[in-house]
Amino acid sequence: MDSKGYSSYLVQGWKENGKWQRKQYSKLEKAEAFAALKRVELKNEGRKQRLMLCPLTDDQLDQAVKAFDRLGSTYTLDEALEFFLRHHRPPEFTIRLRDAMALYRDDRERDAIRERSLKGIKSVLDQFLRETDNPLTHEVTAQAVEKFLRGLRAKDGTNKATRKTWNNYRNILHSFFEWSTVADVASNRPFAFENPVTTIRKFSARQVREEQEAKPATTSPEDVLRLFRALSRWKGGVMLRYYALLYFAGLRPGEIERMNGQEKALVNLKTKTITIPAKVSKTGHERHVTISNNLAAWLQIAPLPTIPTNFDRMAKMVRKHFKLDHDEARHSFISYHVALHRSVGDAALQAGNSESIVRRHYLNAHSREEGSTFFRIVPEPARRQAVIAPEPEIDVPSHLKAV
Repeated sequence: MDSKGYSSYLVQGWKENGKWQRKQYSKLEKAEAFAALKRVELKNEGRKQRLMLCPLTDDQLDQAVKAFDRLGSTYTLDEALEFFLRHHRPPEFTIRLRDAMALYRDDRERDAIRERSLKGIKSVLDQFLRETDNPLTHEVTAQAVEKFLRGLRAKDGTNKATRKTWNNYRNILHSFFEWSTVADVASNRPFAFENPVTTIRKFSARQVREEQEAKPATTSPEDVLRLFRALSRWKGGVMLRYYALLYFAGLRPGEIERMNGQEKALVNLKTKTITIPAKVSKTGHERHVTISNNLAAWLQIAPLPTIPTNFDRMAKMVRKHFKLDHDEARHSFISYHVALHRSVGDAALQAGNSESIVRRHYLNAHSREEGSTFFRIVPEPARRQAVIAPEPEIDVPSHLKAV
């Protein structure tokens, strides 16, 4: 009680910055509350505490305090919770990655995607499955996808994969996980709530183009001649028609496979035209390819079908023996076509590419003489041989005289 007769309550006995402290209250309950808070604070080694009404139990409060301690200043509790729920909150139906991928491939097959694309999808998904050891689909994180993509290697097994390969693998994984998040009663989807690939970088077309070689790989006329000499004698020429369409018509492998069995309707030797319908063309647009004289000669003697039994095995043997790169035959056709005819526009129409692509990659890749030699490689059926036909003579009208 002070000199005026008012009661007060003093709390004292703790240090701050090395100095003893005291605090005065007019009401006892406030002094007791402060003293209790200060005792807890001192017991917890100086950690500031607040007394407040809270629905959490003592155990839950302890867990919250430990969570803040472990997160430190790196993440907030909200950020940690968001990440956990995104990747570890199970949907109503959980499924292992292998089973989800099998359902996805079945869906793509029903969409009538070409066989080569289906093989590519299966290859990428199987590689990712081996890398991640078959987790639950909703538990796959962006970090796991990033690690997988960064681990991709070139054919030599040492150098990093190209940016184009990165994009191709990323696109396949993105499509799969996007499909996994879409509701579907028949397959019990969604299998996950988030697509972990969304945040993974994708290289721009310019970045991909900068990394690619200036000129695509092509086969020299001498090596093409050697190839067709070997094919003329191997297994009765069973692969001749396929490689003739690759090299001398510039068709894509997938287009030839989709043409198989329809050649009578699509290949017209009388008009010297091959029709590539929209459903066969990679671009989804119909185009027409002019049959050169040497291609006509090969088509007349090459046996059907274009895609024989055990085709995949035999095609792999040919590529390996002659060390052919992917699409090397098509690159050769476009390069030699431009070299011989000096027309970027016509080559683009024949190949189903844009003029800018043809100009950038194929113009001036070979000389006109090389183009002429390439398109004079013809069969010699009597000897089951391939030869270079003589250059056609130019007829000069008899009434013209050099003066």
